[in-house]
Amino acid sequence: MSYALVLLCGGLSTRMGTNKAFLPFGEYTLMEYQVRRFRPYFEKIYLSVPKMTDSWMHLAARLDCTAIPDRVEKIGPLGGLYSCLSAVTEELLFFTPVDAPFTNTDAALSLCQMLAQSIDADPVKYACVLMHPTRGMQPLSAAYAKTCLPVIERMIQAENYRLRQLLTPEHTVLPDILVPQEHFYNMNDMPSYYHALQMLAEKQPALFPPDFVPQTEQTIPYVSFSAKSGTGKTTYLEKLVACLKEKGLRIALIKHDAHGFELDQPGKDSYRLRKAGVDTMILCGPDQTARLENHTAGEPSLHQLISSVEDADLILIEGYKFGSQPKIQLLRKGYSETPVGNLENTIAYVADFPYKPTQNHLPLFDLNKPQDLATYLISLFGLK
Repeated sequence: MSYALVLLCGGLSTRMGTNKAFLPFGEYTLMEYQVRRFRPYFEKIYLSVPKMTDSWMHLAARLDCTAIPDRVEKIGPLGGLYSCLSAVTEELLFFTPVDAPFTNTDAALSLCQMLAQSIDADPVKYACVLMHPTRGMQPLSAAYAKTCLPVIERMIQAENYRLRQLLTPEHTVLPDILVPQEHFYNMNDMPSYYHALQMLAEKQPALFPPDFVPQTEQTIPYVSFSAKSGTGKTTYLEKLVACLKEKGLRIALIKHDAHGFELDQPGKDSYRLRKAGVDTMILCGPDQTARLENHTAGEPSLHQLISSVEDADLILIEGYKFGSQPKIQLLRKGYSETPVGNLENTIAYVADFPYKPTQNHLPLFDLNKPQDLATYLISLFGLK
């Protein structure tokens, strides 16, 4: 079977603030860097773009690629799959986001070959997808056959654009391939872009000036807890933190309040000064220090908050249920029996009833035994 590569370039780059594809990456732009490193493995490379413009046409021609615009706009990556699979003559396509600069090239080729072999044995198969150790199937690091087009068309007609729902067990191959963790790395905002540059400098120092010194500090692991309001997230986290502290771990917690909050008390000197126009207020006492800042440039991203944490072994997050960070879903019988937000990167469930996750490979923990989840997190993140 014939196959080719697709670089998905249709993201809005809202968190980055500029089009990711044209960011400098070593001695090239990110787009050119991606095309150059995949070229020895794929003779034909397509660019999945939001709409056809002169700039995309000229860029594709310069890189000896073909740009394919979205046939259906603003439906996310599913639209890129649909448009490219409909337009090409190749029978298989490997898709990877342009902002995933460390996708393993050998694995990309292997997934195409494995899918071709699987289709020969079982024509029902149409996808070959890698598994992330904690986030499950990764539909944007995958090979797809044109035979999945009827399924995609039905999903679009039903206004169901969740790519993971295309990956039903009977149609999907899950190869047992080990890839480096960096294979799944995505650049979603400026901090993650800078971190990617540091990773690249470690791999290919010749691409950077001699005075470029990459940072090598260890990233603190983090996980968020999602639940319907009133389920008891805070009560559960209180017990979980106690279990983790018993193991000698330093715990940081980020709590998101979509409605805003007022930490300082009316009538206090600090409150009066902030209301007078102070942008940053630091309160310091014998036992604790608090820093209050006005968001003049908008609410900081979760990634920025995580990056600001120091002196912790694990970061627990309450909220951000629609984010892409690793999540644990809390469920309670008779009150909240189904997950909230999106299930992207869900790594476990906690419930007080025998809930059966749709992702059969994910563990389920007893809501009344937080020590079991504490042990799991220590093992999962390699904490001591």
